[in-house]
Amino acid sequence: SIAQVKTFHQKIIENFQLSKDIKLFLNTNRMLALSSNLIGIETISASDIYEGQTLQILNQKEAYGNLVFVDAKDIETTQVKYTDIVIVNGTPKELPPVAGVITTDFQTPLSHITILCQNRGTPVIAFKDAWKDSLLRLFENKSVRFTVHKDSFEIINVETTDVDKYWKTKRDSIQSISLYTDTSIQSILPIDLINKNSINIVGGKAANFGELVKLVKELELTSKTPEAAFAIPFYFYSSHMNTFGIQDRISQFVTSKGEGYDDKMVREFLSDIRQQIMESKLDQRFLSEVSKQVKKNGFTRVRFRSSTNAEDLDGFNGAGLYDSKTGILNNQKKSIELAIKKVWASAWNYKAFMEREYFGINQESIAMGILCHRSFPNETANGVVITKNLYRNNYRGFVINAQYGETSVVNPPDGVTCEQMICYSDKNDSFYGKKKIVEYLSYSNMLPDSLDKVMLTKEVTLLTEEISKIKMAYYSKFHDQNKEGTYYNYGLDLEFKIYGSERQLYIKQIRPFQN
Repeated sequence: SIAQVKTFHQKIIENFQLSKDIKLFLNTNRMLALSSNLIGIETISASDIYEGQTLQILNQKEAYGNLVFVDAKDIETTQVKYTDIVIVNGTPKELPPVAGVITTDFQTPLSHITILCQNRGTPVIAFKDAWKDSLLRLFENKSVRFTVHKDSFEIINVETTDVDKYWKTKRDSIQSISLYTDTSIQSILPIDLINKNSINIVGGKAANFGELVKLVKELELTSKTPEAAFAIPFYFYSSHMNTFGIQDRISQFVTSKGEGYDDKMVREFLSDIRQQIMESKLDQRFLSEVSKQVKKNGFTRVRFRSSTNAEDLDGFNGAGLYDSKTGILNNQKKSIELAIKKVWASAWNYKAFMEREYFGINQESIAMGILCHRSFPNETANGVVITKNLYRNNYRGFVINAQYGETSVVNPPDGVTCEQMICYSDKNDSFYGKKKIVEYLSYSNMLPDSLDKVMLTKEVTLLTEEISKIKMAYYSKFHDQNKEGTYYNYGLDLEFKIYGSERQLYIKQIRPFQN
């Protein structure tokens, strides 16, 4: 209670020698709500605490490479090599495979850069002064060893031969992976016929979504999954690519690579492939079948979401590599045909191609399915949940990142911060669960004056409680008992949105999370 807080504060003032500068950290939703009653007690927020911080550790790894400086806006046009350790001024929209990253922008643990580098096993930090640091500039275009510790980082000059030896060992350890594609299903699939085992037919995103739909129904959750869902299997993509000779062109290019790819040649080739996919006409019977399915479901606006066999894999989640598009029935500018072709073409985005190459995935074995469901124009909020505490090992708590409107959480515009919190109501115990504790780490700077938070406290609590049921079901059904790790450390990555004046909670995506 307020009285207890005041008593506690007074006892500290009386007995603690350094108490003259003491402040109460308002890090929970309850304390924030009560702050106006804390007269005479100085307070501080998460924003105040982190304002003066210049270093943020994001992935504790070590790598050898050539240290280069690249502005975020130039990263797509600059020839960055996978052996480069890159100091980036800002947050790039794309990040090709590199040896290590130092960015001048702080990141959330769910940001695009953080997730990519964790998946790749590359060291990454945020260091606000990196771009203008005179000491770092002394290492520019030199061979270095970059090591990230739990609270610091090291950059040490090494010989070029040390870098060559490191990357030879790394390349020799990569095994070529050919992905299996099942093209036997030659019709549109209703979502209730799809489950987690359908990944070789419709891709990872659609397969996991099918499993999610079943769980939400079985568990009788208040949350919904997007309505009018169905999937387009690999067969239609594969048939299109073979009919127009596009698959043969890809095979010829992959066969001709020899010791490696010339970056300019790769970009030009992939641009040609995407253009060829866009200029070739879809099979009219197939298009008619998709349109019929859309009409049957009663929504004219449909979201066509990429779902490949190269995502949600063990050690390769493929987040952010491919594109999703909206198609509108009987609309020429945003036609269903255009949306489908754009999604298919995104299988050959430069960032996707290079990421697969980095992990040794056979490019000829890639296939693109599509998950389809109603679209959500003008959503109220969106976000991501990780079902484990990213800040404290083997401990309760879900990490939630949320943003107002449709602005991306994982790849936000420059200068935009999201609402980041840890919610402990995944267990209904006497302290954490019943008190509905929400601990805030940062706040959105995009909110209109009428709002003080992106999500209502009851929405955060509901989201956590319902996703904890999904987590338990997934853990029981799919957790590998031979792998180390407890239930608390078992992670799922879920995307959600809040939509409409009723603020209906939708869960739109689920996949395993590996930290």
